[in-house]
Amino acid sequence: MAGLACLVLKSPGVRSALVLSTGAALAVGALGVASQVPMTANPGFLSSQTALYIAEGAAFALPIYFLIRGLMEKHVLVIVFAIAQLGLAAMSVFGLAAPAAAKSAVYCDGLSLALVLVVSLVGSLICIFALPYMKHHEEHLHLKVTRQPGFFLILLAFLGFMNGLALSNDLRVFAAFYEATTLCSFLLIGHDKTEESKKSAFRALWMNCMGGVFLHGGIVLIQKQFGMADIHELMNPTLWAGASMLPIALLALAGCVKAAQMPFQSWLLGAMVAPTPVSALLHSSTMVKVGVFVCLRLGPVLESTTTGRVLALVGAFTFFATSALALGQSNAKKILAYSTIANLGLIIACAGIGTPIALAAGVVLLAIHAVTKGLLFLCVGDMEQTVGSRDLEDLRGLISKSPVTALAASAGAMAMILPPLGMLVGKWAALEAAAASPIAMVLIALGSALGVVCWVRFAGTLMSGQSIEAKTTHTSALTSTPILAMLAGAVGLGMAAPWFNALLLPASNIATALAGGWGLLPGLFIVAMLAWIIGMKVLGRQSAATLATPYIGGLPSVLKGTYVGPLGRNWTLTEGNEYASEIFGESKLTKFAGALAGALLLALVGGAII
Repeated sequence: MAGLACLVLKSPGVRSALVLSTGAALAVGALGVASQVPMTANPGFLSSQTALYIAEGAAFALPIYFLIRGLMEKHVLVIVFAIAQLGLAAMSVFGLAAPAAAKSAVYCDGLSLALVLVVSLVGSLICIFALPYMKHHEEHLHLKVTRQPGFFLILLAFLGFMNGLALSNDLRVFAAFYEATTLCSFLLIGHDKTEESKKSAFRALWMNCMGGVFLHGGIVLIQKQFGMADIHELMNPTLWAGASMLPIALLALAGCVKAAQMPFQSWLLGAMVAPTPVSALLHSSTMVKVGVFVCLRLGPVLESTTTGRVLALVGAFTFFATSALALGQSNAKKILAYSTIANLGLIIACAGIGTPIALAAGVVLLAIHAVTKGLLFLCVGDMEQTVGSRDLEDLRGLISKSPVTALAASAGAMAMILPPLGMLVGKWAALEAAAASPIAMVLIALGSALGVVCWVRFAGTLMSGQSIEAKTTHTSALTSTPILAMLAGAVGLGMAAPWFNALLLPASNIATALAGGWGLLPGLFIVAMLAWIIGMKVLGRQSAATLATPYIGGLPSVLKGTYVGPLGRNWTLTEGNEYASEIFGESKLTKFAGALAGALLLALVGGAII
């Protein structure tokens, strides 16, 4: 409703009020849900036959829209996968007996709550950040007519669809929300209506339509095999004893596509052409979180199965390969994108392992990664509008020009790797859970090491050197407030991880999952924060003195910043990071890693068939 109001009431002031009030309502609602977990409910409309008819109608309407767009653009892959979705929808509705209705239309456990909190809190902050950002973005594009009403309609609808997906307990309703997120991502990625954004939007559409085919294929097989649609009951491991795991493998594959796991990572990388709030939303709190949510939901069924072991390898390999690819990038948004894919791979590895400690690690990583990565994307978006570039080398010494953003981004980068903050706690738990799978454990350890190098370089670049212009820029309150709120969330969740973990996990698992070592966390946290504050103050000092040119071994030159080298030639002194593109470059790794990841996904499905 708020999104429709944004579309109809085009006043910027009214739109800001609607976004702010909607964000506040979502936050209050999410905290209210948190106080009731675990929870089941049968709201009048959602438990009615009408809601199921709407969900079945969406199973046809959305692929028809995708098909029409594919035909208009003559995009063969979109056309093929849209037709396949329509065929599966027809088989489910007309070719098979209707499944038994779910006992509860709404089911909220710790996993659902984690996604609801991420969507309602992180997603709302991103929408608030988008208010000033989109104004500057449209000024940069020199638009005569604003597109913001439609943009905020889709943005707010996205949050609604995500919350519906998190709380749905009927597979048919879940599938409708799943496809609605595909629609929203397609429209948002193509928002700028440039050739590049259009190409990226259709790439995202065909890949996620393919994921939709896998999802509907799994649902049809479940309908045929069990005649059930209750998600909670279907996740009972005893139900699958001796049964074919192919439906689970197809659902997991749909999750891998949605989470942009290799070799499907290109759709998420292409989404970087969209405005920064879209990138932040897709990477932190919406689209990709659907994929890991699906896989984590399957976790209890995957434990100690061949399908689960292969899925764990898929996630661990993606974590390692994309951590390496992130190390070879200088584009700040691309670094964040590859890091997102890597950490989603780690969560999927946890889902494949399926033990209580693995699932605990996956859920905690889902929530903490969303806050931290949302913070980093908002910071990079603000940096881009401040400096006019997203290249890491152009952001060197940003601390002197935009200290709040630089400090927040550096803190976010450190939150990804330093103890005792939550991401490291989650990775430690994932390593412990992967002890039974040596290959996955080694891949996770190597990927974590590469991540440390990447994030230290990222933070060090922002805090080092001297910017060309040391004048501090003014930042809007609607820009700085979401950044500071996410910074508080990223740091606060690090200390609150034990209690957050206890809130999200079922009571029966609290005693065994992530139980060891929590008593040391508060003390470690306090020491780490004091060290961080002191370190930031030291690094943040900008000297007014002229920096002396380093001695390189050549003769002095009259030209500033140069020296006389071999053959009397003047050489310019430059500084920059080493990206080792000959080792970690996309041209070197992408095809090889993509082929290996594709082979693992084939093994995932093939193993379930055999």
